Amino acid sequence: MTDAAAPPMPAPPPPPKGLWNRLKAHLLHPELSPEQVAWSFCLGFSIAWNPLLGLHTGMVFAFCLLFRRLHRPLMIMAMLINNPWTMVPIATASTWVGNLVRGRTSAGSLAQVQWHEIGWRSFLTWDGFDAMTTMLRPILKSYLIGGFICTVLALPIGYFFMLWLTRRLRRIHWPHLPHASHPPQDVPPGG
Repeated sequence: MTDAAAPPMPAPPPPPKGLWNRLKAHLLHPELSPEQVAWSFCLGFSIAWNPLLGLHTGMVFAFCLLFRRLHRPLMIMAMLINNPWTMVPIATASTWVGNLVRGRTSAGSLAQVQWHEIGWRSFLTWDGFDAMTTMLRPILKSYLIGGFICTVLALPIGYFFMLWLTRRLRRIHWPHLPHASHPPQDVPPGG
């Protein structure tokens, strides 16, 4: 039962329009510190570089369950940096880093792989899977080594970039937000 004398709750503001404005709203999240936002992004960004394809979404959900004070939508958005359009450049960069670490600058090129031969039968039949792994074997070690190195490197790069961006956006935009009755502890007074 509600009290008739209680003032009505104000309606929440409508969600911002446009991708950049929605991203800013996530970064300006009033309940999370810039460090929490930066950790959320860097974990998702690191998972995006993980060479174990097919496990990315599960890894993000595991992090969401383990760490409650992270910004889950931002972590998922960062993980989705690895998508069908960026998968080949990320795999190429991982293989290149792996070849560089292994001292194989000319060997193990992705151009040698006959991608048109990889299809659904490569994953459903033993013969298809065996043929696919035989074809990918020259680059597989470089891809895995380089992918794990890029995964580790993505943590500090993603963290410090997002920490810088979050602090900058909060310093610039916090005074102009409707919910900003008082600045958070990390925003200096006076904008």
